[in-house]
Amino acid sequence: MTSAADPTAFKAIAPQPARTLDGGRMLLRGALGVIGAALVLTAVGLWVAPGADRSQDLMLIKLLVSVIGGMAGIAFLQSAVRPRAPRVEIDTIRHEVRLVRVTGRDRWVLERCSFADLTRVENCGAHVQLWGANDTLLAEVAASDRVAHRALVTALRVAGKL
Repeated sequence: MTSAADPTAFKAIAPQPARTLDGGRMLLRGALGVIGAALVLTAVGLWVAPGADRSQDLMLIKLLVSVIGGMAGIAFLQSAVRPRAPRVEIDTIRHEVRLVRVTGRDRWVLERCSFADLTRVENCGAHVQLWGANDTLLAEVAASDRVAHRALVTALRVAGKL
């Protein structure tokens, strides 16, 4: 006898992935954005600056510096963009929570935590908060369908977390 998860039954659950509470990543993205903008403005400013020397060897160097600086600045600006939040998958058959990042055709499982490994679960009405290892918020789930919410709560009770 086999059992399979019914993905259509859990479409009513609107998972909200957890965000990190520290500001380290935000500061790094902000610094990359400032550096990228400075490099792009410097690349443009080389050509706008009045009174520049127009000798051919300096023009070639200016062109090389502005192209490399512009490309590096655009690369820094691209890396400063906030990444998409991962999708939360709750599998009540396997009793696990997965954080999955989907980009195009690729699907990466960022974190996998079984219900037994959860450190804390808080059930407040239709909202369920799942806390993973080291007391980090793994996911916050808001279920609008009573059947899906009941199945999740039942699976958490079977695992001994509620």
